[in-house]
Amino acid sequence: MKNNFFIIVSFVILLNIMSCADNRLDHITPPKIYIPQSGKVDLTIYKTGEPFVFKLGVFKSGYEKVSADVQLNVMSEAELEAYNYSNNTSYRRLPDNCFQLNDKSLNFSEESRLEYVGILIDYEEIDKISDFDEQNSAGYVIPVIVTQASIDKNEEKLETFIKPLIRDPLIYFRTLSSKISIEAKSTSKYSQELLLGVDFPNEWDISVNLKIDPDLVEKYNLDNDKKLSLLPANAYTITENPVIIEKGKKTAESTIIFDSEKIDYDDFVLPVVIENTSKFAVDPERNVHFVVISKPAMRFDRTGWTIAGFSSEEAAGEGAGNGVASCILDGNSSTYWHSQWAGGTGQLPHYITVDMKKDLMVTSVDLQRRPNQRDTKAGNFYISSDNVTFTKIGTFEMAEVNEAQIFKVTTTRGRYIKVEITESRRPPFANLSELYIRGVE
Repeated sequence: MKNNFFIIVSFVILLNIMSCADNRLDHITPPKIYIPQSGKVDLTIYKTGEPFVFKLGVFKSGYEKVSADVQLNVMSEAELEAYNYSNNTSYRRLPDNCFQLNDKSLNFSEESRLEYVGILIDYEEIDKISDFDEQNSAGYVIPVIVTQASIDKNEEKLETFIKPLIRDPLIYFRTLSSKISIEAKSTSKYSQELLLGVDFPNEWDISVNLKIDPDLVEKYNLDNDKKLSLLPANAYTITENPVIIEKGKKTAESTIIFDSEKIDYDDFVLPVVIENTSKFAVDPERNVHFVVISKPAMRFDRTGWTIAGFSSEEAAGEGAGNGVASCILDGNSSTYWHSQWAGGTGQLPHYITVDMKKDLMVTSVDLQRRPNQRDTKAGNFYISSDNVTFTKIGTFEMAEVNEAQIFKVTTTRGRYIKVEITESRRPPFANLSELYIRGVE
């Protein structure tokens, strides 16, 4: 009986194996020819002065190793018109003098999966077409179709409509602005990389000359509502000038090295422009990089400083020793002042006044928010020598970051600094963890 049982089980397993073997290829498609880039293809072509050849791929799918012969052609005006009518499209055929389809016949070996046909495109002739604009809004295309194949064709992917977009090759800055913050009396070296780039396939060593344009300082200030000065020429050095964008590469870097000892306590701007290049034109929209250099004065020693006044504080709800105005002077960013919310609610605007104990020349104020808390948004700075008559010296809008943020103010001498918070992201609440004052004695 045992032998019969094993014979029956073995027979069933064999039937299952045979069944699997019979069906394993049922859902695998036979070999077919198709164009992977079928449908509309937006093709950007740069006028580099060199011939442009677009390589259109034709694919042979399927598991069988078979050879195949394929014939391609360009649709005639009549064929394209018929296609447009059937597919609700509005393509227009480029004139014959604008392109040439090379090697209309392709031969696939048994092993070959992908073969290419070259299409030589004459962008200078295309440029002469009166209604051809940068976006090719007229809809001119090179309509290529697979007309014959010795194996099956994928009928849904036999046509491609190559829509050329003609562009001038341009040199440009990859970024248009950057910021450098230099700490007073720092021994660290400060530098800023300037990245230049191209979009086109680069077959040359392109030399790019940079220069500083002082006339652009006024433009920067007007566009950004600033009053920055030009950084003095003895405070920086530009290395790698001219910059070489090497053959085969699309980017190159130049570096500005700053001499911090020759930079005053102030904010400056350095407009770096692309003066000229050895080949191709400069992009007029991306030919300037503005470097903003900030060197705030040293933070004053806060020893002995006190709180001279405040609109409200949370003396109970934030825990013992927390939530009160004096927390902004304790050097601990984990403690913070908070506007009152327990037993009454402090309303905007909020303020805190700090007594620095003597008149100091104030150049900027550092504010640090309560960690991971975004309430405090914007406000004003005031200064006074008697805690009675205050003069507005600046405004602030805090970014949503935990680090202390430096806000430049009108350089003014005084003893009392008032921080007024006029906007909250969760009104009427506000908070600050630390306040520092920068300036000179």
